[in-house]
Amino acid sequence: MKWGIGLFLAILLLTGCNSGNSFTKINKSEPFLATVNIKDTSLTFIDENYHPFAKWDISEPFTGALLMADKDTILLYGKEMEKVQVYSLSAGKLINSWEIGKGIVNMQLLRDGKSIVAVNQSNHSIHFLNADGEEQDIVKVGKSPLTVLQGEQANRLYVINFGDIKCSVINLETKKVDFEFPVHSSSTGSLLREEKDEIWIGGHGDGDQVEEDLYIYSAKTGELKKKLKAPTMPIKFLENAEGIFVLSHGTSSLYKLNDQYEEVKSKVVGVNPFEMANFNEDVVVAGYDSDEVYVMDAETVDVKKTIKVGEGPFQLMLRE
Repeated sequence: MKWGIGLFLAILLLTGCNSGNSFTKINKSEPFLATVNIKDTSLTFIDENYHPFAKWDISEPFTGALLMADKDTILLYGKEMEKVQVYSLSAGKLINSWEIGKGIVNMQLLRDGKSIVAVNQSNHSIHFLNADGEEQDIVKVGKSPLTVLQGEQANRLYVINFGDIKCSVINLETKKVDFEFPVHSSSTGSLLREEKDEIWIGGHGDGDQVEEDLYIYSAKTGELKKKLKAPTMPIKFLENAEGIFVLSHGTSSLYKLNDQYEEVKSKVVGVNPFEMANFNEDVVVAGYDSDEVYVMDAETVDVKKTIKVGEGPFQLMLRE
């Protein structure tokens, strides 16, 4: 009898442990917008009608997520994490982990759908991985790299070094730095417009001097072509059929520019917004300190809907 009770309790314990590691399963065919919430280390999933339908609470100090080419596998990474955690959305569970080491602050999937770049601030390098997490190459860049952009026409990777005053340009065929060009300090946020020979770069500013401008460089040569007023701390850019949008962290404002780079609309949105994305022909903004997502009309920049999410939405992940 005692043996039977002990077995029953053991089964209960094991069941409890397994359920603690499983999450709401996300249907493979379901489009979503997900927020990566770094204060409570959670993911909030929102459907096409802007209704939250699942939340994953994960006990890992992650700061970012990457959706893989199969549209089902996601990678969770963070500067203080020893391993990249690999999850299946449809299974709702952890399926693998990659031993990469601490320092990863950004991960991007290259256009071939097979290669991953991992930005490592601990060793100031870009790690090239395959789809199984195996390291293929490491390229040294400037101090504290943060933002990466893939150029399609020249097959380049632009690396903006937050702790340096240069942008490193990697040849994706040779996996070597082709050239570097000077940029302003504490640079972050970017928009690559190859057809215009432009790379837009924003930033926080240096020390007590907050950034009040965005800078437009030549994507081919790195030459500074233009500076635009963008108060205060322009840290995110995106472009769609309606125009170019600039998100400023310091003013908690979204600015819309026309083809002549003139401001045509603006709106205060959220508290300390860090991230925005195109979704459903809208512009979606995440308010880091308001724990909300704001659905903005791309034409008028009016707020269409406000959605409560987890604490500290820092990144947006889309599946369309």
